[in-house]
Amino acid sequence: MIKPVSFTEKLLFSTIRIEALLADGQRSVGTAFFFDARLDENRHLPLIVTNKHVVKDAVEGIIQLHEAEGEGNEIRPSGRHFEARINNFAGHWIGHPNESIDLCAMPFQPMRDKLQKNGKRIFNLSFDESLVFSDLQLETLSAVENVLMVGYPTGLWDEKNNLPLFRRGITSTHPAIDFCGKPIFLIDAAAFPGSSGSPVVFADMGFYQDKMGNTSIGTSRIALLGVLYAGPMWTAEGSVEVDPIPTAVLPMSRTNVMIHLGYVLKAKEILALSSHIVREANKGLLRDKMIIFRDCQFA
Repeated sequence: MIKPVSFTEKLLFSTIRIEALLADGQRSVGTAFFFDARLDENRHLPLIVTNKHVVKDAVEGIIQLHEAEGEGNEIRPSGRHFEARINNFAGHWIGHPNESIDLCAMPFQPMRDKLQKNGKRIFNLSFDESLVFSDLQLETLSAVENVLMVGYPTGLWDEKNNLPLFRRGITSTHPAIDFCGKPIFLIDAAAFPGSSGSPVVFADMGFYQDKMGNTSIGTSRIALLGVLYAGPMWTAEGSVEVDPIPTAVLPMSRTNVMIHLGYVLKAKEILALSSHIVREANKGLLRDKMIIFRDCQFA
């Protein structure tokens, strides 16, 4: 297995494929990613972030985790991964404080601690608030910028190596503007079932030109811009409807056609969610969420 060095290589180890078993026996697939919520200057709370609709009504969740090897600065993925099954999956997530925002998160430290006691070390790389642009930084971007989306479209993944797939696109609306007054922007990229919860990132690596035409060489601009959650569909009646990206990946008969646009919740809402969780944790209100892995099974 490679030791991730470049930003895009690091993205390979930033996501989790979620397979959810629903009460009616159906299975769905979505994407989640690691995010470190800031507790103070020296501490953070590791989280797994995805969309609420990805985990809704799930009685069991199945995720794959990388094992680590090496020590200190030489820690790296071992090339081995294992499966974790979590019962009562839907009940273990903490929703965004705004009910209308399709984001939720699960504390990750309890799982890491349990695995450590069992002799397993997890390798993952997390986003954090340093990768979230401020409003002023977003205003330095142009209306059309290149973006990457990392996840598991139609449930596809590198099963042998437990790695996600990349999709490339562009911004369809300006990232600094709240589309239709909501904290979202649009991207021109194919969004398929399984892509819900995918992080959308902006990465100008080593060369970029700002909107004033100034060229910078040897510097990079990197940011977590947001989370894919929905996409417009062209219906049989000729209308356009915006729905959450489906999580079911089995073939089905339908007349609605996805038009290859994605609706992205802005990264500032990830910060709002993580701040909410930190406040709840400091009040001692998340004890039930922090002990959820007592009956978690690992294979």
